[in-house]
Amino acid sequence: MPELNKVVIAGRLTEDPTIKYTADGIAVANLKLAVNHYAKDRQESEASFFDAVAFGKVAEFIEQNVKKADQILIDGRLRQVKYNIKVGGEEKTRSRVEIVINSIFPVNMHTDKTIEDKGTIEY
Repeated sequence: MPELNKVVIAGRLTEDPTIKYTADGIAVANLKLAVNHYAKDRQESEASFFDAVAFGKVAEFIEQNVKKADQILIDGRLRQVKYNIKVGGEEKTRSRVEIVINSIFPVNMHTDKTIEDKGTIEY
């Protein structure tokens, strides 16, 4: 059976994206996304929070057009990131999962451009 790693998710940014550039000049955008889920038997929503990262042209698009509270739809894949931390003088390996964005579609953004002007941006 073939393996599949695909994520399509829509949510709202909880803060402005962080943009950095690699030594080769490639843009890297880090985003924090909140996604609400409404249960049938409850009045209030339950939020889940996700970290996402974009590279190249998608990151450049995010830098110019995406801000805190904007609603976006992203298509991507999951990636596990491993890192080391010191706990009580001991080095321990931890990991987290993030979404690597392949394409982004702005749903509701604070800009004078229309969605037709932006279209879907793919990596």
